[in-house]
Amino acid sequence: MAGSPAPERALPHAPRPHVARSTLLVVAALVVAGAAYLVWARLTAPPGGITWGPLDSVVAARSSDRLARPAPPFVLPTPDGGTLALEDLRGHVVLLNFWATWCEPCRAEMADLDRLAREWGPQGVRVVGINVGENPEQVRRFAAELGLQFPLVIDSEGTVYPAYGVMGLPTSFLVDADGLIRDVRLGVITPEYLANRVRPLLAAGS
Repeated sequence: MAGSPAPERALPHAPRPHVARSTLLVVAALVVAGAAYLVWARLTAPPGGITWGPLDSVVAARSSDRLARPAPPFVLPTPDGGTLALEDLRGHVVLLNFWATWCEPCRAEMADLDRLAREWGPQGVRVVGINVGENPEQVRRFAAELGLQFPLVIDSEGTVYPAYGVMGLPTSFLVDADGLIRDVRLGVITPEYLANRVRPLLAAGS
């Protein structure tokens, strides 16, 4: 009809950029890999190195929620075909050390762990090395090469280290005589750490 206003026309929208799903997956994978590398680098760093600040806070927060809680029970095989149960160590101060043969910082701390087991064993300290995901022959060779005397067990099915919230190797847990987690060590064990953390637990249980 003459004189009727023309219908309004919508303004054209600018086309949205299309991002391929494969590109998003690649970016997500890179972010995850980068975060995993940072955690691995922190946990395998030697003591006295650079300060990791915020990352330390994130990893420590994940571990600290296990403090004063019962240590998750396990029964794991030893390299020689036996088994070891955490419950059998009740009444002792126990240091659980998660490690692997390929982890150089793990290798570096083994001498101190072995010395702890030998020298403090008569006072009630037990050390258990929990290997993550390797086979008995690898663990036997590693123990023979370093002359280790403390017991080693194998988390071959990968069920124990997630129960403890382990994010990288080495990680150690101090368990008191009542079976409660009293401290978590992220990274390399040092003689100073052992003296400062283990001795008070022995005194508390005496």
